[in-house]
Amino acid sequence: MYRIPFWIRVLTSLALASQALHADDAVSKLKLVDAINQGLANNLSLKIERISPLIEEEGLIEEQAAFDPTLFGNASWRESEQAWIDAEGAERQTTSESRAYNAGVTKKLSTGADLTASVNNSRSTGSSFSSDLNQVVGGDRNDEASFSLSITQPLLQNFGSRVNRASIRQAESRQQEAMYRLQNETTDLLETIEIAYWQLADSYERRSLSQSNIELAEDQLSESEARQRAGMATKIEILQAEANLARRKQEIIQAEEAISNAADTLMASIGALGENVAIDNRPMVQKLSQPNTQIAPFEKVLASTFENNFDTAIQNEILRQLEQNLILARNSNRPELDLTLASSYNGLSSIDSQDAFEQALDRKGDDWNLRLGFSLPWGKRASKANVRQTEYTIDQAHLRLAEIKQDLIQTIRSSWRSLQTSQDQLQAAKVVVELQQATYDQEKGKYDEGLSSLRDVLETQRDLDAAILDFLDAQLSTVTAEIRLARVQGTLLERHKLNWDELPASKN
Repeated sequence: MYRIPFWIRVLTSLALASQALHADDAVSKLKLVDAINQGLANNLSLKIERISPLIEEEGLIEEQAAFDPTLFGNASWRESEQAWIDAEGAERQTTSESRAYNAGVTKKLSTGADLTASVNNSRSTGSSFSSDLNQVVGGDRNDEASFSLSITQPLLQNFGSRVNRASIRQAESRQQEAMYRLQNETTDLLETIEIAYWQLADSYERRSLSQSNIELAEDQLSESEARQRAGMATKIEILQAEANLARRKQEIIQAEEAISNAADTLMASIGALGENVAIDNRPMVQKLSQPNTQIAPFEKVLASTFENNFDTAIQNEILRQLEQNLILARNSNRPELDLTLASSYNGLSSIDSQDAFEQALDRKGDDWNLRLGFSLPWGKRASKANVRQTEYTIDQAHLRLAEIKQDLIQTIRSSWRSLQTSQDQLQAAKVVVELQQATYDQEKGKYDEGLSSLRDVLETQRDLDAAILDFLDAQLSTVTAEIRLARVQGTLLERHKLNWDELPASKN
């Protein structure tokens, strides 16, 4: 009786299983692009990382707000009474009342200067006793008004925009660093999702192979029983066929567990593994993709890696922040030398406040003030130590950047070789499968003619199974190596025809 070769049976079984799994794509199959979109929208780690740029954006606004104008105003009222005995022994009493108002605006400039403009008004009425003059003074109403302007400019410490905008540049760098970390987390997630997706696809294919082996084992058992009834097989062959069927059923159990675990890994990566998800919920996926046989030249891969690597970009931002720290540290090491210039137009009236303001506007009185202040900590030990500490930290950060680049070179070289090796192993695995298929067909033909035992057939079948599993291993390994090389190279988005502006993760 002619029997279909085992290899053809396996291919047919895999094809039928694939058709069964993906018969209704719109309902049951989770496409890779859909898994990626779900992951970008729902992955919890990515959601956490997406908040960081928003936090740093508010930090930048906070630093910029240091240069916003500040409005101020004050109002005060005072009343006093005083009693005394005059030279003639009579008891005397005086009362006085005073009010003061002022309002204005102050603003810090990028040069470090503090600029203040204000309007002031005060009123005093009543009289008081002057012990120095031994007489009553005052008694008339006096209204004073003034328009004043003052500026205090540091000449050494805190001088210049390089120092005063250092905190803003640091905040801008931290925001950019947060964006790089978000992009890094995003590409890590793309790698995780795609590898998990193809691992699940691989688990389904292994389950299909195991299912085909069960059908074949059942046929072998039926055939052995028929041969025994015809006196052509012994009891031991029946036991061997039964043991083979039991082993195949065990493989199915293990394959089902592998599918469930791979499904959980995929669903967790796309943010779909909640407490209400059934224990047997397993998404159907596409068939394992064929690896790309083209490998870019190593020099091109290396150049792309340095251009797109987020770890080096993050470390460069850390260096920029430390450089601003050094500017601030050296600034604190300078002595304080501040120049203050203030002027005002004043008005004085015994009538009312309006008249006093008119006097001030007519420049009936003016006031000018020039002040120079100096301060220098003795020895400046703390500020000098801060400068040295910052310089050491920068040296350390430069070495860390060099280490990152060195590790990156090692990683990209290893990943490039790994892809080459995986492709070679895949080609070799194909040859081994063809060889083991021919061996099995030959042994099965001898068994059908009574020239071989079932044990020999089962051994060649196990060798063929091992060859097929090695082929699936090599296929998955090659796809995985492609993904990891694209991740290190920074071309993972191109692999999925995505760009940053369109990603859900980039839309805050």
